[in-house]
Amino acid sequence: MGQGSAAIAAADRAGLPALGGLSLNFRAVSLLEGVRAAIAVAGTMAVGSLLGLPQLGLAALGALLACFADPGGPVRARLPPMLVFGVLGALCFSIFGLILARSPAFAILAAGVTIFACSFARIYGQSGLQTGNLVSVATVLSLDAPIRSVMAAIPPGLAFWAGAAGAALLTLALWRIRPFHPVRMALADLALALSALARDLVDLANEPRPDEDGFDLHARGHRRAVREAIERAREVMLATIRRRGAASRRANAIALRLATFDQMFGAMIAVGEAMAADPAGAPASRQALRDLAPLLAALAPAIEADRSLDTAPIREALRRLRDDIGAISEEAPIRRLLDAVADRLSVVVTVSNAPGPSPVADGTAIDWRGMIFGPIRANWTLESVPLRHALRTAIVTTPVLGFVQWLGNPFGHWLAITVIFVLQPHFSATWVRALERVGGTAAGGVLAALIGLVCHTRLELALAMIPLALVAFAIRGVNFSAYTAVLTPMIVLLIEQISPGVNQWTVALSRVGFTLGGGVLAVAANLVLWPSFEGNRLGAARDAAIAAHRDYLAASFAYLLDGGPLPEAARRQAGLASNNLEASVSRALMEPHRGHDPLLRSALVVDAALRRTAGRLAVLNLDPLPDADEVAAWRRWRDWLDAALDPARGPAPPTPRAVRRPASAESLRRLARQAELVFQAIKPEASDERA
Repeated sequence: MGQGSAAIAAADRAGLPALGGLSLNFRAVSLLEGVRAAIAVAGTMAVGSLLGLPQLGLAALGALLACFADPGGPVRARLPPMLVFGVLGALCFSIFGLILARSPAFAILAAGVTIFACSFARIYGQSGLQTGNLVSVATVLSLDAPIRSVMAAIPPGLAFWAGAAGAALLTLALWRIRPFHPVRMALADLALALSALARDLVDLANEPRPDEDGFDLHARGHRRAVREAIERAREVMLATIRRRGAASRRANAIALRLATFDQMFGAMIAVGEAMAADPAGAPASRQALRDLAPLLAALAPAIEADRSLDTAPIREALRRLRDDIGAISEEAPIRRLLDAVADRLSVVVTVSNAPGPSPVADGTAIDWRGMIFGPIRANWTLESVPLRHALRTAIVTTPVLGFVQWLGNPFGHWLAITVIFVLQPHFSATWVRALERVGGTAAGGVLAALIGLVCHTRLELALAMIPLALVAFAIRGVNFSAYTAVLTPMIVLLIEQISPGVNQWTVALSRVGFTLGGGVLAVAANLVLWPSFEGNRLGAARDAAIAAHRDYLAASFAYLLDGGPLPEAARRQAGLASNNLEASVSRALMEPHRGHDPLLRSALVVDAALRRTAGRLAVLNLDPLPDADEVAAWRRWRDWLDAALDPARGPAPPTPRAVRRPASAESLRRLARQAELVFQAIKPEASDERA
């Protein structure tokens, strides 16, 4: 058996890992990140132990926090945030101690302003959010001890910067400059996500009588995961190509593969809808889907390694897939849809070096001034959620810092740090984060104390950091409570390095107590200061999703009736809007007081109906174009569906007469049923009058 066939068979036997933090690619990256953290932190601690320099504990802290400031992606995107964080953190440890020695009140006020700016940095995306939070942590920690002279302020800042710079250099060493590797990894994860989608379709085909709930769960879970994987790949691709500058054949091939994967996703949505429309005919597609899932999984490692996909084993697998599709009755609508999937897959396999200029490398100069000041201008209003969150964080954290200074507890900084990390822009996220952090910190405190009973020397503590660092980065994107439970002993051990002689139980219990207090303060602050409940945004997210699907409907009929382009852009926007609606619904469900909200029930119904609407439109777009004598009837259907999906209009007119082609007539009838569900969910009173 060749390597390609073996890969396919192995993927089929082993099953696929879940997307969202557990893919093979993600685990490999997490392992490298853990190795980097272990070398940077444990190595620095070990050197400090061997040379008798406990001050290197601060360098280890800088290295650990710099690792967390790493946003991921290409090396050229990873280094700047880490280096910027190192410089800002070093300034904090040098400057705030000097100010504290001269005027504690002014130092606390200046720290509050700094924390406001760091919290507001979330307007620059995930990288700004991470770096801002970590600089806030450095600000809080720098207030632990006053510094009496300028010369005494240099060593702490220099040590912190050296640790962060060392972590950045390790990043450069471990992730060699391969500019397209992150894009290939994202495409490989996308292939795994599509394979998981195909496997779930196999499970539905195996059900004796699959019901509507099963298809709804399939649509809500797997379609959302694939759309998110597509958007991640698109974001990484655009960032990479813009940094590379000129177009290249490799960039063209990557862009073409991503676009083809997106089209394949649309065809697979149509397959799922066809199975839902005709459950009795679903078993006919079972074998084709069984071949499709491992084939997609086998493409992932080859894409990541930048190997050719056009190999004899892959071509043989494609031939078997087409044979399985050919065994399906020609009258079955699902055969045409599976043919479309196989056609797109053939393009993915055969493309290697697409000719012509890159579709995204337009050579436009980057507007640095707009990138820096544009988000500030756009968010400098109290209507802005990031600005309100930054003000809320500063208003709560500043008096907390004053209380910590008055208390004099050497571990009181955890109270302010917990407020910074737990406090989120929305109440639902704050509530969940508080529960996760308090529970994880309690477990981590016990673990730290147990490690302290075994490890007594600095060298032993440094060695204990190695497995902790590996595990922490492996689970960072999977479970926040478990991640906090592992992070807590790391921080406790670092404190032991910086301040030797402190009992681990004292450190652990202090961290648990202050974390509990910080979690309570964060939840209370979100209830009192500009409370931001999801119900205030859920209706807008629902209406935006409906509007996006109306646009998708209009683009689909323009393609079918007027010869317009394929509605790929509209399909993407509809998928993104559904994902946003589901994220809003998830946040609303996390709020403890929203269990019986009529708006929440309406959003759940609309979400399910719109997912089915998008699926049915995907089927319709793969149908043959309407006959010339039926164009008028199709236009009546377009107008009726548009009216039914318009929340601002009254009841739609009676359903138009069915078109002649049976498959298209079934698609239009199913679209009508979903439009009715949307109408009833939004305007139940009008629906009652209509009945």
